Amino acid sequence: MLLTIMKEAVIIVLTAIVVATAVYMLRPDKIAGPMDPTTPSQTQPGEAPGFRDISIDAARSLFDAPNTLFVDARPAIDFAAGHVHGARNLIVADQEQWLPAFLASTDPATVIITYCDGENCHLAPELAELLYFNGYDNVYYLKNGWTRWRERGFPVE
Repeated sequence: MLLTIMKEAVIIVLTAIVVATAVYMLRPDKIAGPMDPTTPSQTQPGEAPGFRDISIDAARSLFDAPNTLFVDARPAIDFAAGHVHGARNLIVADQEQWLPAFLASTDPATVIITYCDGENCHLAPELAELLYFNGYDNVYYLKNGWTRWRERGFPVE
């Protein structure tokens, strides 16, 4: 009796796996496969919507574009000491103060590049994520952006 129940359970589980696999294979929105951790996840503007890392060269090439906005995610005191030329200073922690006005005055098609300073700085990705989830599809963050931007001699204020 126990052997019969175990055989039936195995048959049900295998049938469920086959059916689930077949349904998944027919889905148009499959889950992306595992990423290679040694490959940087840098993408370029014009690719699928989202927020993601951008290379320093791609950021510089967008600097003069009319529909690009650089956003400094660092504290106001750091912004006042120097920032990318023309950048705005937006602090995630203060979003209640600036987000409504930003949403009302900034075209959702704007390419936004957020940056902060330091290899492990989390402010730029957090700000990019906030902007993406508020309707901006072309949002990028520049890792260690302020240091790398200055080192390259790109325009600063």
